[in-house]
Amino acid sequence: MSTILTRIATAAAALTLTAVLAPPQAALATPTAPADPTTPATPPPSLVEASSLAAPGPLKLVFGSLQADDLEESGEDEIRVELKEPDGSHYYIWPTNGDEADTKVRTCWVWTSDASDCSAGSTQRAAGPYVHLTGAPGATFTIEVWEDDHIGDDLLLRIPVTIGNGEGTQYINATSPSGKGFSYRLAARIEPA
Repeated sequence: MSTILTRIATAAAALTLTAVLAPPQAALATPTAPADPTTPATPPPSLVEASSLAAPGPLKLVFGSLQADDLEESGEDEIRVELKEPDGSHYYIWPTNGDEADTKVRTCWVWTSDASDCSAGSTQRAAGPYVHLTGAPGATFTIEVWEDDHIGDDLLLRIPVTIGNGEGTQYINATSPSGKGFSYRLAARIEPA
């Protein structure tokens, strides 16, 4: 477990450096620490927009909800959310303890209530913290939802994302392809950091 966290911390430091030194179109999604709600969020001077004509600042990925409409296994699925970058790097986004979340049918995990998309009659559960990510316009990555299995993990949902120009909110709503024997729905958005 400590090896995984060390790799994630090292990768996060490298990506932060890439995001600062590379041109905006090359900046990748960068893990950041969750904001402390007791301190004001003041960006460093290098991230403050100089004028209304300046390029948009960093954008953040906000997870809303993940609902299990039908399970891959019988009883419960053990699920996790990962982010993969074009170079093959990947990060465990949720749960943050490196484990999986036991999920029953009709469970809707909620990270951010104003971004959630839970169906009527679903059982809403607080998802807890997730790894916060920022990126620049044009950055690409893939969100994946996996089910842990003794034989081999199963991919439940794959969502390719390209961050837009930063003007307004970009919504991400995806559902597992039909006919797979399971159904998951993810709701998220990208907005100014």
